[in-house]
Formats: sequence, C-alpha cells, structure tokens
Amino acid sequence: MGKKIERALILSGGGARGAFEVGVIKYLEEKGWRPDLICGTSVGAINAAAIGSGMSIEDMIGLWKKYHRKQMYHFTTPAFLRTLLSGRKFSPLSDTRPLKRLIKESFDIGSLRNSSTEILVAALNMRTSQIRYFTHRVIEIEHLMAAGAIPMLFPWQYIDGSPYWDAGIMANTPIAPALGLGAKEIIVVLLSPLGAFAAKMPKTHREVAELVFEQFLIGSYTVALHNNSWQVGKDAASYDTPLPDSPQLQLALKGKRLATVAPTRMLGFKSLLNFTPRHAERLLEEGYQCARMQIGRFIR
Repeated sequence: MGKKIERALILSGGGARGAFEVGVIKYLEEKGWRPDLICGTSVGAINAAAIGSGMSIEDMIGLWKKYHRKQMYHFTTPAFLRTLLSGRKFSPLSDTRPLKRLIKESFDIGSLRNSSTEILVAALNMRTSQIRYFTHRVIEIEHLMAAGAIPMLFPWQYIDGSPYWDAGIMANTPIAPALGLGAKEIIVVLLSPLGAFAAKMPKTHREVAELVFEQFLIGSYTVALHNNSWQVGKDAASYDTPLPDSPQLQLALKGKRLATVAPTRMLGFKSLLNFTPRHAERLLEEGYQCARMQIGRFIR
C-alpha cells in the first residue's frame, strides 16, 4: 500500500446487524470524517466494499430497507438434514445464489478497483486456518461471498483454488491491519454491546448462551488491544484487558486515538438473520444515534 494511512474504520461481522454500521457511516459522512482505510469482516466486508465501489450512503440505506431474507438466501433444510443424518457429503443449510445476484446487480466492482479509500476484506482459509485480507485491487464477487459465508449456514467459496469462509470465527473485528499500517485515528464499529458496556448477569439458559455468543463476537477485538497494566503496577498479580476509550488504552496506543461505537442493548440471536426492512430501519437509526452519542467528541 503506497497511500499513507491516517484514519481507519473497522467494520465487524454480525449478519443483519450490519444495518447498524450503515447508520454509523451516515453519521461519519455528515461530520466529514473520511477514512483512508476501511477493513471489514463478514457483513462488514460487504459494507466496506459497497463504500469502496462508490455506492452513496442513501443507496446503502435503500438496499438495507428494501430486501428481505428470501431475496438473499433460501433455506435448504431437507438437503441439509439428509446429508447430516447420512454422514455423506456436506450440504449447507442455505442457498446464497440470490445474495450473489444482489451483489452483482448493486455493486460496481470496476469502480471498486479505483477506490481512493483502501478497502480490506477478511476471509478465512479453511485448510490452513489463516486469515487472508484482500484489497480492493483484487476483490471480485467471490471474495465478498467468501467473506460472508457463515460456516454451516452458507456455502464456502473457492478463491484461487482454495476454500474460504467467514473470518468472523477468528477475526470478527479486524482491527489488526489498521494498527499494523500505522493508522493514527481509528473508529471501531462493534455489533455487540459487550466490550463497550457491562452486561447484566444472565438468569436463563438462553441468556447464558447469548452472553457466550456475544463474547465470541467481540473476542478478536478484545485480544487485539494493547495491555499496559504495568503502567499502574508492573508487579500486579492480575490485570485486565483495557476498556474502550479508557485512559489505560489510550496510553497504551502511544499517540494513536481509538474510539468505539456499539449498540447499547443486547440484540439477541434473531437479529443476526433478521433481514427485514423493519429491523434494518431500527438498526440504522440506532447506529446513527449511538455514533452521535459515543464518538461525537472524538471527531475533530
């Protein structure tokens, strides 16, 4: 990459929760905050590519409000159950050909090649378990389909002869490239309230399961953060990873500025695949308002 990276926007994975990211992006555009790098995983990768292809924020919002789940994928439950019970060749739970058509019709991949913003999308090599980041200079429809290929649910994709699927398993919030490329100002969009706000104690089996899943979603973000516990006590017997926007984290970043935007409520399992205009509209508004409240002072 020849371009100097000063500002970076990190877009997490989270299925239909990706509408929240578009609400954040709308706020950033209104404030004139433009990143030099956008790095995304899963739905974050698709949103990143949409921006890189020149799609306007109005068109992005329109897409999220327009399409239902059946216009993106179809469940193939009978075939899935047959292969599951027989132990024969794997068959995914859904058919994503509608999503592929939607991306082909909505994205200008040619314009993405010439993006003035560096775009990185993450995918996971199934055989080597290596996370691979593809730049906008090579991204095709297959790369975006691979980035969003949720294991078991969606079919994996082959790129250059190797099978890839959603990197959210290992890097759901792909902040590492921004740190490695020397970005000075980083905004991270989380699609879970965890990591930004304390969670209430779970009381039911479902709440326990949801808490585990939400912690999984923000795990890669948490472990990527610097830990400078020794700044307050180098001989401490225990120490924590730093919280977002905490003095400890800002000190550890050594001159970099990092802020997070996150939902203020638990969104629940259903939100991941709830591709409906009503759900999208609610998350678009939440993303916009959370950005206004949480990073308004961060943007200069």
